[in-house]
Amino acid sequence: MKIHHQLLLLFTALLTMNVHCEKDETTPPDQLPPYSQIGANTMGCLVNGRVFIPREHDLYGYSFEYYKNDLTLYIDRKGERVYIGIWDKTVTDTGAYDLTYKGTQREVYYLPPPYAPGFQTNPLHTGKLHIRYWDKQHHIMAGTFYFDAIGDDSSIVHITDGRFDMIYN
Repeated sequence: MKIHHQLLLLFTALLTMNVHCEKDETTPPDQLPPYSQIGANTMGCLVNGRVFIPREHDLYGYSFEYYKNDLTLYIDRKGERVYIGIWDKTVTDTGAYDLTYKGTQREVYYLPPPYAPGFQTNPLHTGKLHIRYWDKQHHIMAGTFYFDAIGDDSSIVHITDGRFDMIYN
């Protein structure tokens, strides 16, 4: 009977530990703004698996500009920035756009806070921006992006699950 009592205590202890050790079932991509095509003015991504979205109270937490077939998109959180600039007059329709650094034509980088030496794409570390929806009459553009970028010390940052749904002027 003593063994049954000890087993019962052990079972109760394990059950109690299991209740207190439940994991949060919310995964980082679920914390990003949902992918949409309505001009919601949202964007976000994962930086090495960590959710990166502009804070509600940041004055300039994000920017999205489309002008004369050039596109600029960035997310900024108090000195940490994900930046995509495509300035070679090629953004004319939906589809995939290469995110390889090309000097004054394409700039793709990640800056850790506070604007420390950053990470930049190159021919070996690149990515894609996919424009999946474009309503030119209502000035709405939505899509996804990802890229890998390399730092001066050869470390790599992975920007994944990027998404945007923006109204542009």
